[in-house]
Amino acid sequence: MKISTYHKDRGDSVTFARGMVADLKAQRWERIYVSSLFTYELPRTVRTIKYYAPSVDDPSDLIVGGIGATLLPDYITQRVDCTVIDGQLNRTGMLGPGSPAVDKCVPDYDIIDSVRWDYKPEDSYFCRVTNGCIRTCKFCAVPKLEPRFGYRKDLARQLKEVRNRFGERQHLVLLDNNILASDRLNSIIASIGTEGFRAGAVRNGRMRTVDFNQGIDARLVTREVARLLASIRLKPVRLAFDHDGMEDAYRRAVTYLAAAGFTKFTTYVMFNFRDDPASLYRRLSINLELSRKLGIQVSAFPMRYIPIEDVTRGYVSPRWRWRYLRGIQCVLHATHGIVSPNPEFFSAAFGGSYAEFLELLCMPDHYIIYRERYADQATQWRTSFRKLSESSREEFLSVLQQLNKPRGRRKDIDAHPPYRDVLEHYYPNGEVIRFDDDRVRCNETRRNAPC
Repeated sequence: MKISTYHKDRGDSVTFARGMVADLKAQRWERIYVSSLFTYELPRTVRTIKYYAPSVDDPSDLIVGGIGATLLPDYITQRVDCTVIDGQLNRTGMLGPGSPAVDKCVPDYDIIDSVRWDYKPEDSYFCRVTNGCIRTCKFCAVPKLEPRFGYRKDLARQLKEVRNRFGERQHLVLLDNNILASDRLNSIIASIGTEGFRAGAVRNGRMRTVDFNQGIDARLVTREVARLLASIRLKPVRLAFDHDGMEDAYRRAVTYLAAAGFTKFTTYVMFNFRDDPASLYRRLSINLELSRKLGIQVSAFPMRYIPIEDVTRGYVSPRWRWRYLRGIQCVLHATHGIVSPNPEFFSAAFGGSYAEFLELLCMPDHYIIYRERYADQATQWRTSFRKLSESSREEFLSVLQQLNKPRGRRKDIDAHPPYRDVLEHYYPNGEVIRFDDDRVRCNETRRNAPC
C-alpha cells in the first residue's frame, strides 16, 4: 500500500493483484513488486516470481521484499533472477535514486478497496505506533525483523493523513508487535479515544472498534492496564498462551480484563515448539476453565510452530509425533481453526480427557473430519487400535509417518503385517482417501496455518 502511494505520487499507474493472474502476466510492466509472507510460503513466492519474470524487460525490475525475503533472502536469489530487498523500506534510495523512505508514506487504501478480493478487517485504518518488541522469544521472527524497540509516527498524525487522502474509516487496526511494552501507553490510549474510538463510540449507526491485531502481552496486563484498555472499544481481545510457563501471567491477565468488562477473548496457543501434546491439551482446557469460572468466552486458535528455515512445513519437534500434528490439522479443518469454549464442543472436537485426545489424533483423517459419516468405521478402527500395546502404538505411529509419502505405499504396508488391519482404515487397498469436499485438502502441501 505504501509502495503504491510512492508510485502514484510520481504520476505512475499502479495495479494490485494477488497471486498469478494471466491477464496481468500478458502485459509489459516497468516494474513488478512481489511481497513475500511467511518463510514456508517461499516456494510459492518463487513460483510467482518466475511466473511474472517475462513481463518485465530486465530482471532487476522484478523487485521482491517482505518477511520471507528478509529472513531467507538466499532462498530466492539462488532460484530466480530478481532484485531482493531485505528489511523495511525505511531509508531513502531503496527503490531507486531519489526515492523517499517509503515506510513513511501514507498507505494507499484505494488498492484494497477497488479489487474483488475480500480483505478483513474491512473499512479500517491500518497503523503502527511502535517498532520491534521488548521480548526475544526464540520462536519469533520479530527480533530478526525489527531488532530494536522504538517509536514511529504519532497516531493522530497518521489518522489525519489517511482522512485527508481517503476519508474517514470505521475501525482502527494497530499492527504493533507489543503495544503494552510502550512507556507511552497512557498517551497512546488517550489518543485512540480522542480520535473517535473510545468505548461506546458509534459512526454511521455502527459501533467503532479497535483491534490490536498482533495481540497484547499477557505478562504486561495489570489491573490499571486492563482499566485503561476498557476505556476504548477493544475488540477482540487477542492474547497468547505460548507455553506452560505463562500460565500464572495468562490467568491473571484474563481475570483482570474480565473484571474490567471484557467478555470475549481470542487466544493463540502455540504447539510443536518445546511443549508436548499434554501441554497443548492442558492449555486449551484452561481456556474452558476460565470461561466457565469468569462467565466469559475464551476461544483458542492453536498455532503450529514451524522454524524459520523450514520452507516445507514438515517440522516435528522432539516431543511430538507426526500423526498427532496431522490429527490436529484435521480437527482444525473441521472446526475452521477455532476451539470454542463450549464444553460440549471441546469434548467432541478434542476428547473429554487427555487419553481420548491422543486417541482421537491417531484416527484416520477422514474419520476425524467426517465424524458422523464414518462413525461405524471409526468404532471398528478404535477396536483394532486399542488392541495394540503401548510399545506397539509407538511403533505404529512411526509406521504412519513412514507411509506419509507418495510412492510404494502398498509395498510398505505389506512390510508391516502386525498393523495391516488397522492400516486398512488409513489406506484402503493401499490407496489414499480422496475427499469429495473441495474445502478439505488434508495433504502435506496444504498451507493452512500461520507461522
